[in-house]
Amino acid sequence: MRIFTNLRLLQIIDTSLLITLLAGMALLLWSSLSDVSAKAQQNEQHYALAIQEAYLAFQKQTELEVLIDNQRKAYDALNDEFFRFANNPNSDRENLPLIRELSDHLKKRSADILRAWPINTDHHLKAQFEELTGILTGLIDELESLSSAHWLQLARDAHDTSREAHALMEKVTTLDDQVGQQTMLSIQESIQETAANTQAMAKRLEAVKYKTLLITALIIAGLLLSRFYFSGHFRQLIYTAQEAQAMAEEAVKTKARFLATMSHEIRTPMNGVIGMTRLLMNTPMSKKQSEFVESIHLSGEHLLTVINDVLDFSKIEAGKLDLKREPVELRACIEDVFNLLSAKALEKNLELAYAVAPTIPLFIEGDVARLRQILTNLIGNAIKFTEQGEVSVSVTAASQDKQRYELEFEISDTEYGIPTDRIDSIFESFSQADNTLTRQGEGTGLGLAIARRLVEMMEGRIWVASELGVGSHFHFTLMTQTATGKLKPFLYPNIPEITGKRILIVENNPINHQALQNFCQDWGAITQACTNVSEAISLLVSGQHYDIGLVNSRLPKASALAFGRYVRNRYNQQAFPLILIAPPNDPHPKELVRELFNLYLTKPVTRSRLFDSLMTVLGELNLLTARTEQAPLKLGERLPLSILLAEDNPINQIVATSILNEMAYKAEIAENGRQVLEALRKQAFDVIFMDMQMPELDGLAATRLIRSEFPTDRQPIIIAMTANAMESDKQACLTAGMNDYISKPILPEAIEAALQHWCIPPKPQAQPLLNYVSLSQ
Repeated sequence: MRIFTNLRLLQIIDTSLLITLLAGMALLLWSSLSDVSAKAQQNEQHYALAIQEAYLAFQKQTELEVLIDNQRKAYDALNDEFFRFANNPNSDRENLPLIRELSDHLKKRSADILRAWPINTDHHLKAQFEELTGILTGLIDELESLSSAHWLQLARDAHDTSREAHALMEKVTTLDDQVGQQTMLSIQESIQETAANTQAMAKRLEAVKYKTLLITALIIAGLLLSRFYFSGHFRQLIYTAQEAQAMAEEAVKTKARFLATMSHEIRTPMNGVIGMTRLLMNTPMSKKQSEFVESIHLSGEHLLTVINDVLDFSKIEAGKLDLKREPVELRACIEDVFNLLSAKALEKNLELAYAVAPTIPLFIEGDVARLRQILTNLIGNAIKFTEQGEVSVSVTAASQDKQRYELEFEISDTEYGIPTDRIDSIFESFSQADNTLTRQGEGTGLGLAIARRLVEMMEGRIWVASELGVGSHFHFTLMTQTATGKLKPFLYPNIPEITGKRILIVENNPINHQALQNFCQDWGAITQACTNVSEAISLLVSGQHYDIGLVNSRLPKASALAFGRYVRNRYNQQAFPLILIAPPNDPHPKELVRELFNLYLTKPVTRSRLFDSLMTVLGELNLLTARTEQAPLKLGERLPLSILLAEDNPINQIVATSILNEMAYKAEIAENGRQVLEALRKQAFDVIFMDMQMPELDGLAATRLIRSEFPTDRQPIIIAMTANAMESDKQACLTAGMNDYISKPILPEAIEAALQHWCIPPKPQAQPLLNYVSLSQ
């Protein structure tokens, strides 16, 4: 545990150092880039301002140059016209308006220059400009007030003033040079400032680089130190993990060996129990004896299913369990589970009932063993935790798309219920709803977990609704489709002997009520259902006639017997036969029941038992033989074979030879591999059924010797018939040279299928008669 703690600490340290490194670098970069960005924005503003100022200064300089040129022209025009006027002896006052116009033009040009005069320039120059301009523009007033004799002298004075104005304008011309120089100085200062800022940013980035390198080096050193410090723990962790892996692998092998051994040891006697029971079922027995033997047979099959559950649990966990796709008689599957669990229900005096919606087909596609396993777990739990009341099963079609169905099963019980805080965990492995109840009963807490996994493999889901003190409702769905199967006599619809018969049903249990109606209506009967005796008597009083009456023995206040007395006072047993539906431990006096009722139908009610009861009452039991086709030839009569059975267990020898005898085969017996080899040396055999575990020489070694020592024309078909039911056992048999594999308990169908697959002779055209699928596939 210490190693894993240190490992987590190392992960935390590594993560912290990496986060610190990244955070430090990000912080430095963010700070530096923010500063650089701010400086860049500031420089950009300076650039923009300098460019704008330069542009304005350039415009002002250009405007000033134009104004100065216009001013010179105005000076020259006024001076020339004034001088020409004064020197022309023919001049008179009529020419004065032109000089006035030129004077006004000079005033306007002078005003334009003064408006555009640069700030911070020589004010004395500006005053001189204003003075000279005033003198020149004032000459027109003097010219108008003087006589013509003085005009020449005034022209000479104006000429001198004009020369001074020209000289002054040369000084004014230097103003645009000053403006340009100021603009250049401003741009130069901006460039110098930008260069200084850039150099400062470069220094900052250089500092960031060295700080980042330093922090990175420190963090890398910390990482190296942490790696060095915990390297020993890593090596210890790897060593511990290797040890744990080796222990786990050994545990898996031990578990596999244990399961294989237990499977073999249990399957061997189970083969005898199931095989002998099946043989006993083929002997003449009374109806009650047949029911007892059938219960034993079903219990044996259930025990076999439990064994298979243990073996398959690891496959389920690993996701390697494969489901079969075969025709399933849904109603018979539920009835088989009821027959199996009826004894436990009887001990608690519980009602068992089921109803399947009429829209659901007789046969669906699925794995009957796995479906039976789910139902057995759920119904068995319901019986275990219910002290009084009933356990019922209903099946409906949640959805349907042509031949494909989503079936919903509901298993309901009464009494305890499940606490709300345990509902979410009951489908987990080794978890149960109520530990107190579990101690009172038995269970591993594995059944619901297996049921959940199987339901999910069937493309369904499972859930539960429960109310404390009221009961629980387990639901599960599965996806399936319509299948075709071999119909038993009671599965045929519209039985001629029952069609049109009027049947009165007196049943207060809703599920049984519905099931009895469904069964009878499927056979073509006309049903009338009542929930109490009063309703039934009212129907009879009103003149209704019925051919058969089905009466539940558990009607309240012993009313079943009261109804029987009422009917017998008016009808004899032939005119209106009655069938009492009662549990095996029914408390009613048997003598009185025989007087009032024609037949006693044992609960739980199944389709086959109800059919037999109706046919018995109607006196039409010959229906069974009427529908039975002529028996075909047995396999041994159609396909003669010499068979050797290699089996050391005496009971299993009887079971196997009896099954072969039913097929018209007589088998030789060998008790170990040595005897098999000796028998083969004496005569050739077509088929050998080979057990794996036998004394002296086991089946695998014997098979290898047969394949290596005997010629091709003396090689028999070898089929494993063993209680070793693991997948590795099957592969070992095939690897040793066996042709096929059958696990115990032995089923006649499996033996017949294997013989047909391997031994049916080819047609004259050398083509196979039938393309059978190997049991080993």
